[in-house]
Amino acid sequence: SQPGKWFHVKFASFYFILWLRRLKTKIMKPLPVGDLETMKPLSKHEKAFDATFFQAVSQNGFYFCGGIERRHQAKANGLFYIAVPELGLLESQKLPNTLLDSDPVSVLLNKEYGAEGISFAIAEPMKKWHVSYNGKMRLQKSPDRLLDVKLNGEWTSDLPYFLFETDISLNCLAKAIARETWTNEFFKSLKTAHQTHYEQMGYFTGTLSVGHKSYRLEMDAFRDHSFGYKRDWSLMHRYAFHMMYLQDGTRVSIGIVSQPVTTSLLEMGYVVLPNKTLQCIDSCDLLLYQHGEKGNPGKNYAFSFQANKQTYEAKIQVIYESFHYKGNNIEAKLIERFIECEVNGIKGKGISEWHYNNFKNPNQ
Repeated sequence: SQPGKWFHVKFASFYFILWLRRLKTKIMKPLPVGDLETMKPLSKHEKAFDATFFQAVSQNGFYFCGGIERRHQAKANGLFYIAVPELGLLESQKLPNTLLDSDPVSVLLNKEYGAEGISFAIAEPMKKWHVSYNGKMRLQKSPDRLLDVKLNGEWTSDLPYFLFETDISLNCLAKAIARETWTNEFFKSLKTAHQTHYEQMGYFTGTLSVGHKSYRLEMDAFRDHSFGYKRDWSLMHRYAFHMMYLQDGTRVSIGIVSQPVTTSLLEMGYVVLPNKTLQCIDSCDLLLYQHGEKGNPGKNYAFSFQANKQTYEAKIQVIYESFHYKGNNIEAKLIERFIECEVNGIKGKGISEWHYNNFKNPNQ
């Protein structure tokens, strides 16, 4: 959608509404972090979900990312990627298929996210998680080669978390809502498609063994947690997320989302400075239609964004990439990309995820 003649009026009115809600939230007692962090009971909707995702990078070229999206009938959408400089990219064995059987302990006790060798278990809310993978992985450049892989370690953090419901830039959200045509159906869609989502930057320390070789890992890391009444991947048109970890300690999470039933263009994200303060991103000039609209985003590109009145220029180079499917392996195609980046002249590493609606062209 493009801004209409009433855009500025709609922007101002919705900004004020959001500001009042934000003020009310600050006055009221916030939800305890322990309640946010617990595994959530699934709603009765067939597309009910509770999902967590972890990633980590090191400046010497190691990467990993993995996630579990809990679903009904003891199923989960699960995935794991690990990049080792001397080997290349490793992929969990069933990829691009992500439909896995949840571990019985995970289903019965609701104390850890677990499925077919992938495990994420909380130790202390917003402070420490145990992360592990134990199973076969396929070497991307030699698909017939399966390797025994074990990853064990701890994700820890002393950094603030970012709850999108209360922390997203008011400017970004009001701008996104003001672009749309306001109808009863539109506001109903905003309510029914709502999800709780928060993210937190941190650190990962652990060990990795691939075959007979072992590695000690010290990495910058990230995790998120999402839950809600339903997650319907068919509603999403496209998105592009970038998580960047710079050599000076700066960290960036930025996303551009197009979900036409709610917002056709929503910019979101934040910068965590080396002094551990967090700043909201207020704008970004990465336009989805200019980057891989037909399903193949470029491997060298640049964009800029603003946070706290400072402009950041980001340059991206893709080192490895792969893809997988979600939504019954039909609705969504996600391209996972492991990148080198440079932001305002400071180099770093990162992970990017590009989503495409795959519902009309399943598994293409």
